[in-house]
Amino acid sequence: MALLPFKKLTLIAHSANAEEVLTLLSRTGSAEVISTSEIEGCARGDAASREEYADKKLAELSFAFDFWRAEKVRLGKIVKKQSETNKVTDYQPKKVPLLEKIRARKPDVSFDTFDRITEDSEDVWDVVRRLQEIVTEETELKGESTKNAALKEQLRFFEDVDLPFTEVKSTKRVECMLGLMPTDAYAALDTADMPCLWAEDFGSRQRMTTVFFAYPSAEGEAYRDKLVAQGFAKTNFNFPMTAKEKIAELDKREQEIFRKMIALGEEAVAYEDEVRGKMEILYDYYRVEQEKCAVLDGTFSSKSTIVITAWVPAHMQDDTEKALSESGIVYYSIYEDPKEGEAYPTLSKNNPVVTPYEGITNMYSAPSPREIDPNPFVAFFYFLMFGMMVSDAAYGIILALCGFGLYALKKPRKGEGQLLLIIGMGGVSTFIWGVMFGGYFGESFFPPVMFNPMNEPLKMLILSVGIGFFQILFGMGIAFVQKCKNKKPVLAVFGEGSWFVLFIGLGLFVASGMIEGMAAAKLPALIVLAVGGAGVLIGGALGKKGVKGKLIGAFGNVYNVTGFMSDILSYCRLFGLGLATGVVGMVVNLIAGILRDLIPVIGYVLFVVVLVVGHVFNIAINTLGAYVHDSRLQYVEFFSRFYTGGGHIFKPMGSSIKYIHLSNKGGNQS
Repeated sequence: MALLPFKKLTLIAHSANAEEVLTLLSRTGSAEVISTSEIEGCARGDAASREEYADKKLAELSFAFDFWRAEKVRLGKIVKKQSETNKVTDYQPKKVPLLEKIRARKPDVSFDTFDRITEDSEDVWDVVRRLQEIVTEETELKGESTKNAALKEQLRFFEDVDLPFTEVKSTKRVECMLGLMPTDAYAALDTADMPCLWAEDFGSRQRMTTVFFAYPSAEGEAYRDKLVAQGFAKTNFNFPMTAKEKIAELDKREQEIFRKMIALGEEAVAYEDEVRGKMEILYDYYRVEQEKCAVLDGTFSSKSTIVITAWVPAHMQDDTEKALSESGIVYYSIYEDPKEGEAYPTLSKNNPVVTPYEGITNMYSAPSPREIDPNPFVAFFYFLMFGMMVSDAAYGIILALCGFGLYALKKPRKGEGQLLLIIGMGGVSTFIWGVMFGGYFGESFFPPVMFNPMNEPLKMLILSVGIGFFQILFGMGIAFVQKCKNKKPVLAVFGEGSWFVLFIGLGLFVASGMIEGMAAAKLPALIVLAVGGAGVLIGGALGKKGVKGKLIGAFGNVYNVTGFMSDILSYCRLFGLGLATGVVGMVVNLIAGILRDLIPVIGYVLFVVVLVVGHVFNIAINTLGAYVHDSRLQYVEFFSRFYTGGGHIFKPMGSSIKYIHLSNKGGNQS
């Protein structure tokens, strides 16, 4: 259980074999390629055009995936709205059985299939081009639909005009105008100076009145100017039909557009079954291409050779060298230990119990490769505190069955499904603490092994603070060991060591006053306290410049005791969440019992419903709370004592694939 050592590989090969070397390294999964130091007489690689091509292909494939997702959502909404009498599409969203969803995982693809995928992919790009055409057609149809909707809205003002627009025209003697005028302006229209004006309104809508005006042509310009000045706007419609007829025509066209959009959507999603699998392989192929381009950009090469530098886990050195030698490539390789201060990747190797908790640590920050692996300690404390926060034996059984059961059904590959294992192990912890506290679905069906927190909350509070005190001291102990390993024993002794002495003295002093027969230990306790306090002062002064700096550092270190107490009080959340689970469970049981007793017959149905829903909710909300608050205690209170972090997880070349799993056992995909 440790962070694994690494070797720095420097590989020199013929430039003509560069692609073959990169493909081989991506297959082994053992090398994280890094930028090569500048080499005299060599030029840095330039794969810009190749990278641009890979980016373009990835963008096209991403477009297809996103478009299919959007089209299925759109068609799904139409399916929900349609009825048997108004059926507009035969599209049916795929219903994947729950068991199949649980077991779903990335398909296995062989390396040979993966490397040759571009040789037979023209059908994929034909589909992509057709999807792009469909998008263009849909965009045009949507634009037409929006335009028609706006036109219909304008035509609504003229629905009561029973006359084609082309028939509204002037003669030699009479000028005619049809249009809109603000309703208020029309009501206040002053016709005193327009005695020959004839007007007819066709109703008002949205504070506008549809008006037809007629007046002698001789008065045309004068009358027209006066009407415009008072807000009249003549319509420009010139349709050879009435507004109602035009609206009906537009409605018919809208139905045509609607059906055309459905047909295009059905055509688009039909392609998914044909080429989706091959598209996913192509997508990951170009993701690896991007990695190769980044490698080529970071390497130096001459006309005949290329130099590649990579980090290889020490335990994979022999396998990497064997793969290179068996490839037939002419190469020269050197494996070196990291230099002092040189950053290299982090790779943890832990037993199956600890491994799931690596994700908890990595969410905070990956361990620095030169520090003690925190994962075993995180696993122990996370397991311990998770169960204490939920603390119901029945809930623990349910969580364990769900976590381990789903993991068994899913059968994930190595490194996957870790959250399910955390939940399963959290269920085991919850069951143990539930038995200790006597909690079973919020009731005490069996006597507790330790005590019942609902009846003795003070004991629960003391236990929570005690666990917190122990974890913080444990973290300080790790820091002590780490400083000694880093050859800094003075800092360890006058740092964490002084605090340990101080706490031992404080414990003896308290015991001498509270435990009968230990009064004689008071003087030794005071001496130990004094030694510990002096050590804390010296530890704070170490490394500070000047008398003033040393004084500030010394007494500032003493002030840190307030932070220590604050961190310990943070563990009261174990107390709070542990009680909350039991309280909510009791309330659920109480409400269910009241409904059962108040309502005959139906009350028993409600009793069962409330119990099931209430306890499922209680399990869910308290499991989420335990997951979050347990993580917080590790990150803030525990890690602050010893953990540096700042590392980066080992990411071998070829590991950026998203949709598939590369394997020598993978079958051919089409």
